[in-house]
Amino acid sequence: MTANDHDKRLLRYLIVFMAVWLVLLTAIPSIFYTVLPLDTIETVMWSHPFSMGNAKHPPLAAWLAGLFTVVFMHTDFAMYLLSQVMLVIGFVYVYRLGKEFFSTEKAVFSVILLSTIIFYTFDSAKFNVNLPHMALWPMMTFYCCRGVKDDRMSDWILFGVASALSVLSKFFGFALLLALFLFILTGRETRRYFRRPGPYVAFAVFLLVLAPYIVWLVRNDFMPFKYVTDRVSEERLNPVVNFLTILGETLYPFAMPLLLLWLTTDHPLRSLLKFRLRDLRPSDPFAARLAVCVQFVPIALLTVMAGTGMMIDSMWAYPVYFITGFFLMAFWKDAVSPREFKKLFFTLMALFVFVQACDVCYWFTRTRNRGHFPAREFAASAQDFYREQTGRDITLAFGDMWYAGCVMQYLPHHPYAGSFEDPYDEFRFRSILDNEGALGVYLHDEDADELADALGIDAGEVRKNAKQTFFPYSAPYGREKIRSLFLVAIPPRKAAAQTARPQVQE
Repeated sequence: MTANDHDKRLLRYLIVFMAVWLVLLTAIPSIFYTVLPLDTIETVMWSHPFSMGNAKHPPLAAWLAGLFTVVFMHTDFAMYLLSQVMLVIGFVYVYRLGKEFFSTEKAVFSVILLSTIIFYTFDSAKFNVNLPHMALWPMMTFYCCRGVKDDRMSDWILFGVASALSVLSKFFGFALLLALFLFILTGRETRRYFRRPGPYVAFAVFLLVLAPYIVWLVRNDFMPFKYVTDRVSEERLNPVVNFLTILGETLYPFAMPLLLLWLTTDHPLRSLLKFRLRDLRPSDPFAARLAVCVQFVPIALLTVMAGTGMMIDSMWAYPVYFITGFFLMAFWKDAVSPREFKKLFFTLMALFVFVQACDVCYWFTRTRNRGHFPAREFAASAQDFYREQTGRDITLAFGDMWYAGCVMQYLPHHPYAGSFEDPYDEFRFRSILDNEGALGVYLHDEDADELADALGIDAGEVRKNAKQTFFPYSAPYGREKIRSLFLVAIPPRKAAAQTARPQVQE
């Protein structure tokens, strides 16, 4: 067998892995889950109608959600498929990145080891602003490496485009830009590219792609930055405990792939007994420096912020883990035997399928609000209530983000939805609120005050006209739960203002 035939055979293993991944992780939530997750509902809300931005994040995730929603006609399947498309694109670029430095075996390992990281399995169905990074971060890293290795202008241009799209998905994309900047800066053979046009062309393309969004930010007083600063400063935690917690949560994904690599080697016990620290010399120093920068600079950034007491969510580090398999391969032995390759491949495939089977069993036995809630029945009930009150179909559902989003997603005519937690939504839907009114939906009695504050109406009127409804739900073999919700028909604000205006006696 020639080397080319050997590589093609190994590539078929990777294609099978990605195909099984795409089918299972799209089909399982599409078949078993009754309602979209919270973050996914919110992202679809931002796309309906199309908008250049929102109060929390840049708009790329919403644009992608809107595109798949239109193509697949508001089905839940569309969002689950979109999530896995992002991951599979990322897998392709992780493999391409690995091939720049390693053998085909190690390049395939760089991809399949990611199946041990929980965000790639259980959590990846929840499409949100992190999911585009799962495709774009490997893409950015690949084109940056190609740029500094071959200095082709096309690679620098694509690096600029991918970098801009990453920032357009979430501002944390700047963390990878910082990591790649340090990677170029710290190498004698890569620093020289700062004296060439490539990086500056990439930066110009980056700014050009971002320009429309920058204009939107200026016109809207940099609204998302307020959300970011509120998130990192809303609560001060114990700095030491917070630092250690975030550090542990961001480093634990190394444990499982490293364990499986060791267990599937030839003679694992012998290799452990013979192990010496000097054996950790990287197989490719260039790849090792890249992996260290990309893996640990964003994590260091988060842990330093956590060390100041800021409220940091370890979920922000999920995109970093695309490089974990590559990082391990940079320090792994050069020669991988066919037996070791097959052992690891089939072990990981079996583990992946087992994890999905556990997820299905969990769905059958554990009742979850955002997995079993009867969203379609709730949306139909809300529509009936609104028709009784106004004689019209719902144009806008406004209030608690997730339940308003359920009305949008599961009614056949897909009304708009807004949240009292998002200050931009009142601006987006001001004309509808003024002239047509909306369905108000909220979870707790005290939420009536938030709804009233967001819309500038009287909370007493909201409470007086609200109707409390109850929706039981359960997993097929789980305990029944009951969710109570308040519905209220909010009249047009202009009409309400005219009614409240005192009459002038002639």
